[in-house]
Amino acid sequence: MALIGFRNTHNHMIYVNPAQVLYVSTFEEDVTIIAYAVVDAGGKPVVSHVRGSAELVQHRLGGAAAR
Repeated sequence: MALIGFRNTHNHMIYVNPAQVLYVSTFEEDVTIIAYAVVDAGGKPVVSHVRGSAELVQHRLGGAAAR
């Protein structure tokens, strides 16, 4: 299991397990939402807002899965 590091919108490092990612989507310019295959108390996927385009985030997550 390779964890991929990203900076969130509060400029803190977070580490993502690509196997747990449900989807990646653009939130606004240079901010991407990563949704996980885990739900919160309301039944919605847990999400992280990270810096970078959706294409960059998908590329980094996809590169880890190929290893």
